[in-house]
Amino acid sequence: MSISPIGLVNWVTTQSFGFSNATNVSGQQTTNQIRLNTIPTSNAGPNAIISAPNETFWFVEFSAGKLGEFFAQNDSFKEFPIPENHSIPASLAMDRLGRVWFSDQSGNGSIWMFDPETEHFTQYNTPTPKSTPLFLLPDDHNNIWFTESTANNLGELSYPGYKMTEYTLPTSDSGPVEIAFGQNQSVIWITETFAGKIASFDLNSHTFAEFSPPSFVSLRSPVGIVADRFGNIWVSEHGGSAVIELTPSNSTFRIYPTSVPNNEYSISAIATLAIDSQGRLWFVEHFANKVGRLDPITGIMEEFQIPSSQPAYSVLNALDSLGNFWFTEFGSNQIGEVPYNASSPLRTSIQLVQGSQVSSGSTIDAEVTITNSLSSPISVALNTTSSFSPTGLTSTQQIALDTSSVSLPAGGKETIGARITPNATLPSGIYSVGIVATYENSSTIGLAFISVKGQFSFVGWIASNYQLVVIAVIVILAATYLAMSRRSKPNRRKTNH
Repeated sequence: MSISPIGLVNWVTTQSFGFSNATNVSGQQTTNQIRLNTIPTSNAGPNAIISAPNETFWFVEFSAGKLGEFFAQNDSFKEFPIPENHSIPASLAMDRLGRVWFSDQSGNGSIWMFDPETEHFTQYNTPTPKSTPLFLLPDDHNNIWFTESTANNLGELSYPGYKMTEYTLPTSDSGPVEIAFGQNQSVIWITETFAGKIASFDLNSHTFAEFSPPSFVSLRSPVGIVADRFGNIWVSEHGGSAVIELTPSNSTFRIYPTSVPNNEYSISAIATLAIDSQGRLWFVEHFANKVGRLDPITGIMEEFQIPSSQPAYSVLNALDSLGNFWFTEFGSNQIGEVPYNASSPLRTSIQLVQGSQVSSGSTIDAEVTITNSLSSPISVALNTTSSFSPTGLTSTQQIALDTSSVSLPAGGKETIGARITPNATLPSGIYSVGIVATYENSSTIGLAFISVKGQFSFVGWIASNYQLVVIAVIVILAATYLAMSRRSKPNRRKTNH
């Protein structure tokens, strides 16, 4: 099942209610490093989850029209039906006062507030019809910021009266989706999923700026976005297979590809990102049915297979106070947890032999070392990934390994060779290559970056500048037509009488 991050639009009215209903059920399942809990309501469609104090978690039930609460101490649930027929809760957040806010994509779209102390719901309609609100972001002053994905707006509910204001993004139909604060909460960063861009919004001047990726970065349907402590912006591709880093100070991009799914899907489809206290990025790979974790410092990505029959979809993930990662499974109707110290028994590293620069179409060699931390020998499957393609799929002509599997002794390691040949048509840029080592239900990806110098191609130049070419052709044809028209007219001379 594939669920778009842009939800459905149905019906809504403006009302304020108080309502309470609770159900306590435990349905825990533990497999390897991932713990799963089944939600009491069948086919609830859990879509997003946030962490609250005291090992409590809030989540939305997209298909059931409910707000859910999960208590990790005893694996129990409470469910609160939203007092609006056909409500479609999409995502949620918690403000500084402990109140839960969530977006409702039914009708023309609305934002709800739920007070856990009084169990009271309050609804705020969006001014723009059929706005499809999605992500929410409370600031330190209890103002609530949110995106309206089909209305192309960034919205604000101003504390304490919660007057609603909308700010329209500069690119039409850009599809604003997730939002995150930059440093000091002076800027909000926004993914523009339809436009394939990243936008920033200055909270002082209320102005937007946009960042478009260079030609070597695909940025297909960006959804997730977070800022690290250095001011770098991290984005996930839901239409691709990568986590992408933007350094705003110099507008540079770097790509960190996941492994390629071994199923009918060609992309891993990362939804949203969470960043922990160590700077590691956590995410769910929708089509690959995995939880991934990227450590930018080591350049290593680890992946953990989710033991579910349906591909896991989680529009919003969470980290608890200990750093454990929590996510929802839309199709399997579960909430999952991966402990902060989960790890693959493998480590993979890439050493480029001739340096990190190469011309497109040329070859450089690399040495790949795979290490086994287990106390028993294992057999490891090897594969490749890269940013040479938008999906991460990499042919043996681009990265060729000496072997597709290795046998590692207990606590031992093995080094193999790899030949890296960027496609001759690649434009210049910084590309990433990865070697994927898999054992049982986990993988590790060793990543390296290479600087590719693209070779001039007339065909490639035309493809990259087709609009200018079309204009030039039109101008030439028009000029030729005028010249021919003038020549075809008879030469008229004046006659004296």
